[in-house]
Amino acid sequence: MKSCSFCDERIQDVAIRCPHCKRWLVSSDRLDDTNPVGQRAAYPSTSGLAIASMVLGIVWIYWIGSITGLVLGYLALREIRQDPLHLEGRGMALAGIVLGWIGVATLVVAIGLGVYVWKNEKHPVRREVRGAHVLLEQGGLVSRRSGR
Repeated sequence: MKSCSFCDERIQDVAIRCPHCKRWLVSSDRLDDTNPVGQRAAYPSTSGLAIASMVLGIVWIYWIGSITGLVLGYLALREIRQDPLHLEGRGMALAGIVLGWIGVATLVVAIGLGVYVWKNEKHPVRREVRGAHVLLEQGGLVSRRSGR
């Protein structure tokens, strides 16, 4: 057993991450000239925006989540592109963007279908059947004889 160099808790000798403070334990051979003596090399972390984008893309939340997932996905890609050494999550951001666009397309189709159904219910269909005008309404058929 050894102790963590950050929180001084007892940990296993083979541990690479402290279970108490959640910090990575790096051997001294990972230190380079850019890091001051005694400071550990930083590992890349996953972008929180990328995680949020993927989750919102999956959940959709009445399609508001899709639009938010799109925005967060594009922000995450920009953030990852600006700091590629310290941030990961490009795949999650792309998944959030793809799922967000699928959600937006589904929303457009649902609105279009709703408008189509609404317009057809608003204007009843008139048909002429063997000399009689038939008006199709919600309650049933109303027949009017022509010529009488």
